[in-house]
Amino acid sequence: MSEQDHDRVERELSLLIRQARTLMVTNASRVHAGLELSAYATLRLLDSEGPLRASTIGERFTLDKSTVSRQLSRLIDWGLVERTPDPSDGRAHLVAITPTGHERLMGVSKERKGEVRRLLERWDEKDVAEFGRLLELFNRTT
Repeated sequence: MSEQDHDRVERELSLLIRQARTLMVTNASRVHAGLELSAYATLRLLDSEGPLRASTIGERFTLDKSTVSRQLSRLIDWGLVERTPDPSDGRAHLVAITPTGHERLMGVSKERKGEVRRLLERWDEKDVAEFGRLLELFNRTT
């Protein structure tokens, strides 16, 4: 691959990341006004992986304990997550998404998927499939 090709990939990837970040900020605000991007990511993590300890969330996103605690407090106040005792350690707690949190997240997910479909509706089906395959390949190498 030429240097020009590498530069093109880097440039387009940077643009994609900026656009994705903007979309995520918008989606976070659709879940709840004032929801920070990292708290939105936390909500998505809890929805996909189930209850986790706050320390695990901090490790996943390289956030300090005070940041995670502040975010979780807001999510709890808004009824999007809840703390429950950890059955494997009575001194610890797990954080889990609530049905309300899941419902709001799924509504935003449905909108997001619809937007991607609209963006790609003029593409040839083979190109969409190839784009998905290449994105998956790229994501598995990072």
